[in-house]
Amino acid sequence: MLSIIVAVHNQLGHNQLFLEGIQRYTTGPYEVIVIDNHSTDGSAEFFEANGCRVIRNDRNLCYPESMNLGSDLASGEFLCHINNDLYVAPNWNGFLIEAMERYRLDAASPLGLEMMPTASLTDWMQGRWAAIGQGRLSSGKGIDQLRTMIQAMYGDWERYCREAHRAFAGTMFEGIVGSCVMIRRSTYDALGGLDERIQSADWDLYYTLRKREQVVGDMKRCMVVGASFVHHFIRATMKSKREPFACTHERLTIDRKWNQAEQTELWCKPEEFASSSAGLRFARRVVKPVKKLVQELDRATVWRRLWISPDRVVDQYRRQFEQAAIQLPGGVPS
Repeated sequence: MLSIIVAVHNQLGHNQLFLEGIQRYTTGPYEVIVIDNHSTDGSAEFFEANGCRVIRNDRNLCYPESMNLGSDLASGEFLCHINNDLYVAPNWNGFLIEAMERYRLDAASPLGLEMMPTASLTDWMQGRWAAIGQGRLSSGKGIDQLRTMIQAMYGDWERYCREAHRAFAGTMFEGIVGSCVMIRRSTYDALGGLDERIQSADWDLYYTLRKREQVVGDMKRCMVVGASFVHHFIRATMKSKREPFACTHERLTIDRKWNQAEQTELWCKPEEFASSSAGLRFARRVVKPVKKLVQELDRATVWRRLWISPDRVVDQYRRQFEQAAIQLPGGVPS
């Protein structure tokens, strides 16, 4: 069985859309465990009315502490630590579990805006989503408004998902999409849960698994599975007016736990830590501002996409996917 664990603090619209997707597109037996961190907008009552197990807290706990609390109560063989500002694709969980079983993975993530099979496709999709509004416009919106944003982004959601699956079902690569991480219960227990001191729980988990793979050899690094996809509204919680975290434990940045040499060695994209690189300096000073300008110009007309045929929107993705497929080395681990 799968245990889906989600932490929430208000954002009723996101919670409604999240559960709508889970109920519509999750396959096989599953449970939903909600860690409600002092919501005041009826979110806890909404989840309870829809058959979820809700753990009510009278304060706002941090993400890793919330995930550990939910995981300790979970009964599934697989745990999914997932954000509430997600909308999942058909059979998202089945594709992840199938890949984990076939390749004996300890943890896996689906494709998402944070990480697509190629850097150019990731940039293109992030730029498109930035034009539509990203998290700063989604926070506080109702379910119908959020559905409209999905429509503007993808045209026809299910047709888009079929195209993404057709293009990338045979692709798998190193990485992690922190908004949705599937992990074996046995792996979670062996690690002793998430390190609650580190708010960047996804990176910390990736480094921990990779280090364990190197040193002990009894676990495998996390992989991104091309057959599965989720949409992430991105930082909706961070950009909302949330209560300060009430956790009393020590808090460390990822850089205090893992030095730059370790991160360069362990992360799937070591070039991201080459801060002295002339190419990266150029990207920060020139490419990034130009990209921002293009996104702002795009944002001015983005809502016209609502009146564009969904077929045309999906065709645009199909062309992008075909270009990305040419760049891929192909295949998955044997």
